[in-house]
Amino acid sequence: MARPSNPPYVLGSVSTKQHPTKVGAVQARGYYKDHNNRRVEATASGKTIAAARRALQAKADAAREMHKGGDKVLNQDTQLVRAAETWFDSKERERLSTNTLRDYRGYIDRTIKLGPLSHMSVSEANDVARIEAWLTEVADDRGATAAKQARKVLSGILGLAERRGAIASSVMHRVKTPGAKAGSAGDRKCHDPDCDFDCGKRHLDTDRAFTHAEATKVQETADLAKADVGDLAAFLFGTGVRISEALHCTAWADVDLEAGTVRVRGTKTAEADRVLPMSADLVDRLSARAELYGRTGLVFGITYFTTKVGQPRDRNNVSKAMRRVFKSAEVQWAGTHTFRRTVASWMDAAGAPLAEIANQLGHADINVTARYLGRRTAPTRAAEIMILPTSRARLRVVSGD
Repeated sequence: MARPSNPPYVLGSVSTKQHPTKVGAVQARGYYKDHNNRRVEATASGKTIAAARRALQAKADAAREMHKGGDKVLNQDTQLVRAAETWFDSKERERLSTNTLRDYRGYIDRTIKLGPLSHMSVSEANDVARIEAWLTEVADDRGATAAKQARKVLSGILGLAERRGAIASSVMHRVKTPGAKAGSAGDRKCHDPDCDFDCGKRHLDTDRAFTHAEATKVQETADLAKADVGDLAAFLFGTGVRISEALHCTAWADVDLEAGTVRVRGTKTAEADRVLPMSADLVDRLSARAELYGRTGLVFGITYFTTKVGQPRDRNNVSKAMRRVFKSAEVQWAGTHTFRRTVASWMDAAGAPLAEIANQLGHADINVTARYLGRRTAPTRAAEIMILPTSRARLRVVSGD
């Protein structure tokens, strides 16, 4: 098997000899490949073998820094904000969901264009220290989740720049995403154990599910809310779908009230596009909703403006309305994802197999569902089941006579 070739600008074997013209000096010679995979010879000299090798390595490093490549649209001198638009155009051509593209656009506008990297070229922004300092600022201002998403967007931009030859290689694999500093604007959690839940900070408990009493109170409170979230809460309780799937991936065309089923066109995994059964109570709710608002567009779309009925609702506004419901129901620790965890936990408590829970939630792997429920692998019953007949004879003592 042939030895794999070195990455660009990485020296192969290096040979040394006395310098042909400089008395007492050593000459080092080696080869590396440039960004076009062309073999480049390099020589350097020094007073010792080690010094000559260091000088040769410095030449290869300098060649990497002086990398020139790309095209007229995307090259080493392209401003990062322009590269971001080129990357976004490539994502639009992949026909991603409207929600995903909207999220990408938001992070480009809020973090890439308004951040300290905005005035830099692609090659200047491709620096670990600069990127981590930028991500720290994003985390402290907007939260750890925003920093993770901003990192994802920048990774895509620099990855495209690398593939186009604008930079020799992206440094994003070496970048660590920082969390928000405690007490900063980006820190969404309250650290006061004696807080009365009225401080404006989040008290989200992501590992907790609603009890039956809490779920009943949440549903009753949601039904009384002015923001039209009662049917949405019932749908989340009845199906366990993600909030984004309920708001933007569930259309009236996917609801079969006679069969009592709904197709959820989720996009997160291949199994996220699934058909789920609905309870009789949920079918009655949706039937009443259809009579009130019609069956145009999204099931949980806009209802306040008659000219926009069925169009997508803003997720942030819905989350704010839900937080008001949680506060009134005295479950300030809950979030919109708590509905999903409650469905999974109640199904698990009822003895539903992992495969059934995974299908309900749209998980691609039951191991994800097991970790989601906090399960640990229990000992199997193989020792009891796998008992095979044996023909091995018992040992006996043989007399020496």
